[in-house]
Amino acid sequence: MMITKKWVTLFCLSLLLFATACSGGSSGTTASSDEGGKGDTSGKIELRMTWWGSQTRHDLTTKVIKLFEEKHPGITIKPEYSGWDGYFDKLTTQVAGSNAPDILQMDYAFLTDFARRGALLDLTPYADSQELRTKDHDQSMITAGSIDDKLYAITLGVNAPGVIYDATVFQELGIEEPQESWTWKDFEDIATKIAAAKGDGFYGSADISGATNMFEVFIRQTGKGLFDGGTITATNEELQQWFEMWAALRESGGATSAEVTASTTNALETRPISLGTAAMDFAWSNQLLTFQQVNKNQDHKLAIQVLPHGENEKQIGEYLKPGQFLSGYAKTKHPKEVAMFIDFMVNDPEATAILGSERGVPVNASIREQMQPTLPEAEQAIFQFIDTVSKHSSEIDPPYPQGFAEVDTSFKSTSEQIAFGQGSMQDVIAQFIEGAKATLGSSQ
Repeated sequence: MMITKKWVTLFCLSLLLFATACSGGSSGTTASSDEGGKGDTSGKIELRMTWWGSQTRHDLTTKVIKLFEEKHPGITIKPEYSGWDGYFDKLTTQVAGSNAPDILQMDYAFLTDFARRGALLDLTPYADSQELRTKDHDQSMITAGSIDDKLYAITLGVNAPGVIYDATVFQELGIEEPQESWTWKDFEDIATKIAAAKGDGFYGSADISGATNMFEVFIRQTGKGLFDGGTITATNEELQQWFEMWAALRESGGATSAEVTASTTNALETRPISLGTAAMDFAWSNQLLTFQQVNKNQDHKLAIQVLPHGENEKQIGEYLKPGQFLSGYAKTKHPKEVAMFIDFMVNDPEATAILGSERGVPVNASIREQMQPTLPEAEQAIFQFIDTVSKHSSEIDPPYPQGFAEVDTSFKSTSEQIAFGQGSMQDVIAQFIEGAKATLGSSQ
């Protein structure tokens, strides 16, 4: 019943968002924002910018904003940042109320949803005029930011999913570090061995059974995408295999208990590996740097390895992904200045030097070439990891279908119900599949 209520609420928000989008928005022209009589008569332009992330990201992004304001004294940017939890719920509400920030950090998972509801600014005219320079951007990332042949998002950095691990703990216990060829069975064995060696209160890994994007890699290893034609492809058997693996790990101490997992958020400071109570966690490559910075044990060295392979996988599940995007709000009064700031953040040498690889390896090839020789060891590890994945991965699947946000929330709830023993695993999984198909079907 709780799940059904959440779907109804989010569906209503979606309808509201759609209605407001139909009421009109920016034309996306390259004319100056001051034309049309709605600009600030004082000559000052104020933009609002929203993003999610860690304190490290907040600090770096605000430095870039200050640098931009110094170079463009007629423009000020008001930062509105938060953690990941609740970010898109809030943004959906702001769009529905026609009060979204002008510059939006956007995620690949939600790009289709927001673009097709008319919430995002069409950046195509600015790319065509080179006011927003994309000639040195990887073409695959331009494609990733495009929906229905229109450019709605510029990649901030290239990422890949992986397993962050405490190399110092592995060395102390005499356990071999994960190899690129490791499997899910290897992961289970290693996590269980670590938990047994360290004792109560220390876990092999965080329990990420409720992370849809990590389950997606598990499904990709079967040779298909998690979604196809607006429906979910995962079967009862595949979902059961996934959740049974994590249930066994919780039982052995190889993964965090249901109570510990429920008290953990997406803020990296709260993750068990950061608190010194687990040896592994699943994350994105760009997060390695922040994990290292917030780690309780500053003398420990963290490293990253590809996600475990399937025992009989039909394709490699790993893929390169746009770390985050920058998009503009469709109803911004200053579309030209929005495009100007997006261009600055991804193409200006000083701005990109400040940001480093915190959001991922830079999308601009010339910037990457300039940066690499000057990188510290931790960032070199991220570049090397991306290089490994680029050589051994499969193509990223299309952006998630409309309705994904509800499915994502439901998947996390499903994992929590199973972890706490609220109903049989088979019944909870069947309820999830039925609800996901209904949600996706109503969103098409």
